Amino acid sequence: MNSKKIMQKSIGFYFNFLSYTHPKKLKKDGFRLFCNPFARKLKPHQLEFLQKGISDTLTLDGYKIQTYQWGNGSKKILLVHGWASHSFRWKAYIEYLVKNDFTVYALDAPAHGLSSGKFIHVVLYAKVINAFLESHSDITSIVSHSIGGFATTYFLDHYKNHSIEKAVIMCAPGEASDFFDFYKQSLGLTTKSVNIIIEEFEAQLGELPSYFSSAKFAESITVPALIIHDKNDMATNFKYSVRLNKHWKNSQLLLTEGLGHDLKSKELVKKVADFVTH
Repeated sequence: MNSKKIMQKSIGFYFNFLSYTHPKKLKKDGFRLFCNPFARKLKPHQLEFLQKGISDTLTLDGYKIQTYQWGNGSKKILLVHGWASHSFRWKAYIEYLVKNDFTVYALDAPAHGLSSGKFIHVVLYAKVINAFLESHSDITSIVSHSIGGFATTYFLDHYKNHSIEKAVIMCAPGEASDFFDFYKQSLGLTTKSVNIIIEEFEAQLGELPSYFSSAKFAESITVPALIIHDKNDMATNFKYSVRLNKHWKNSQLLLTEGLGHDLKSKELVKKVADFVTH
């Protein structure tokens, strides 16, 4: 058994022990682990690239959110990264879009990149997206990846007063309950432990995990969307994007092969730019 597996089983044993001895502590610790991205620090070359943009901070609910702007083109676009990532993941997009008459904005989610905080969840991320767009009402397109795509779908369903006219959702997960299944399995949690953590999830987010379903959120969205997923994605199953496309009335689905979860491809960058432009 490798060290990661040993660590996971140790955490699971500790949480299962707490479920009997100190359920209140389990609620707090379990929810924190569930929302902790363990995001990596920016590397020097990543920081160097990001600093070429105009840096700013957005203050929201005690968080300091790092934001960036590149270019000054007539078309305005916001890029929203995924779990344990940051704005540098959009480097290829930023470089292409700036050359093609875009003003490009990106933000680091709470607990990611240069933003403050230790935790992230879909409701908080959507709130950050909304706050940023409220102060940049000329942005008409949003491109999102992974949990950023889940948060964007939630945002478009829950916040109706926005300027977004086109959305791109890449490799997004589909169900919050899947995360609990993953933690239960990988940590070896008992059903009792999971249910205690879910109680805290509901207290913090106002809904049970089953409420957080991208397909359900999509049913009320009228914004045209391009939904992209790779068939070989090992992080999130492409079946979620197939289902999202069925529920999102004004959407088109693009399935790739061999690009994995990161979806790094010059051709794809151009397709995304073409979609939000036309």
